[in-house]
Amino acid sequence: MSNTVFLILALGPLALILALIAVQRANTVDDAYTGEVTDRWVSSSTGTYGTTTRCMIRIRTDEGGELAVAVDGRTYNALDVGDRVVKTPGARWPVRSE
Repeated sequence: MSNTVFLILALGPLALILALIAVQRANTVDDAYTGEVTDRWVSSSTGTYGTTTRCMIRIRTDEGGELAVAVDGRTYNALDVGDRVVKTPGARWPVRSE
């Protein structure tokens, strides 16, 4: 019995954290907006497992809001300041508007 209680107490918080991450990603994928890229930058940090690089773009939405969006390297290189972008529900990252 004590092993079962220990297992539940040890794995409970991990399961909660994983569920929160899944919900956050699901909400991000469901977002939809259009706007213009106003800034882009790369930030790096060095940790235990080496250097981690984050590619970021700032978007001014057509509704007047500002978003800072983490994107993959391909999306970062495809978009430049001044580009019109569209993010559709289900898409992971915004793409250049045609």
